[in-house]
Amino acid sequence: MPIAVARTFLCVVLLATPLLALAHNAILPQQRDAAGNVMEPLGQVLITREAGPAGLYECTRDGNWCVRVQPVAEEGQRPTVLEVLEKVPGQGKPHSYHVRIDVPQESELKLWPWIVRLAPGVGADEDVIDPQPRARQNVLVGATVTFSMMYSGGGADASTLQLARVRHLQDGIQVDDDVLTVPWVGNAMIRACFSEQDIRQRAGACHDEYGFSAKLGLDPAVQGMPVLRYQTVATRFPAGASRFEDSLAKGPLKTKDLRTEQDPACSYSRLFRFSEGRFHPDQPLPDCAGYTEP
Repeated sequence: MPIAVARTFLCVVLLATPLLALAHNAILPQQRDAAGNVMEPLGQVLITREAGPAGLYECTRDGNWCVRVQPVAEEGQRPTVLEVLEKVPGQGKPHSYHVRIDVPQESELKLWPWIVRLAPGVGADEDVIDPQPRARQNVLVGATVTFSMMYSGGGADASTLQLARVRHLQDGIQVDDDVLTVPWVGNAMIRACFSEQDIRQRAGACHDEYGFSAKLGLDPAVQGMPVLRYQTVATRFPAGASRFEDSLAKGPLKTKDLRTEQDPACSYSRLFRFSEGRFHPDQPLPDCAGYTEP
């Protein structure tokens, strides 16, 4: 199923009360695996000050989890933190946790509009004897970091997805900031024609165009920690184009080259399994820097 942004909806709620209004809104369906892990889209909710930190959050349908990019204190600063709110039964204001994201200069941080809610007893990575933290849910949340660059013939941007884990342990909360980082989206339009000869050699197609997109889902037949299914598609125009070759050094383009084609080397699927504190692919990822770096 595509990892697409869920339809957003806005309602004023108190996080300490059920989000009844959300139950009537159509959102993308959940994904669930055999262990009971659930991947759920988040929906937009305005939280009032009486219920905790005020502001616009992305929340689960039941309102037990909300996430946002934490606003910065001063103008000109870059957001680098996700704020995660957890509503705990029988308690008033939600608990607040923070995920730190590596956001290089000139990059943009955006919330990944999904959450993976781990099955009961899954995700702590250690024995939890106390029944209260043992009963609380562990989750995966995420964000994308996008970097853009301008070129004389166009421009390019690329983003990565970073997932973090919030887990309840015997002696408190552990936030693992980076349990998975993968290429997410890439777009590039480069090169230009500077003369009539260039135009003729390029058959009028003076720009190379590159696209990359990925999606993430749950593998259904697993137990314990989820297995994440990662799928990518990479395209290029004209056919056979490469960012690492001089297009004018090749022979003139022909009409048959003026089409968008899928690059099989960078259109692939991987399964990521959890071990030693991170998700690891079942095979190494190919070098697709021409699509995944601006």
